[in-house]
Amino acid sequence: MSTRAILALCFLLALLGWFALGSFTYHNPPQGWNLWIAVSILGPTLWTTFLPLACAIHLHMDRSEDIVLFAARQSALAALYLTTCVGLRFIQALNWANAILLLALFVLTEVLLSAREGQ
Repeated sequence: MSTRAILALCFLLALLGWFALGSFTYHNPPQGWNLWIAVSILGPTLWTTFLPLACAIHLHMDRSEDIVLFAARQSALAALYLTTCVGLRFIQALNWANAILLLALFVLTEVLLSAREGQ
């Protein structure tokens, strides 16, 4: 599959995901299990939203090899970070220390994975 087709599919899935998330939260009150269903919809929606943005950044940096793979990993890490922060906020366990430590963990993960692929 070409990069252009992947980005078009991500754009379509992001629109569908945001519509599904908005529709679900509009028709169901945000309490109990509905919060966790919304978080599970939020994760893939953020991933498909961030993927074209990450691809554009890598194209701007003139990376020619495996742009989609780098962008997919980085957008998945960003989506996982934000989804984890939302989940922690729902159980009222999110504070600045947790957010900064999680961010450091995800940045360190990306740095180590990039260094490993560079060898």
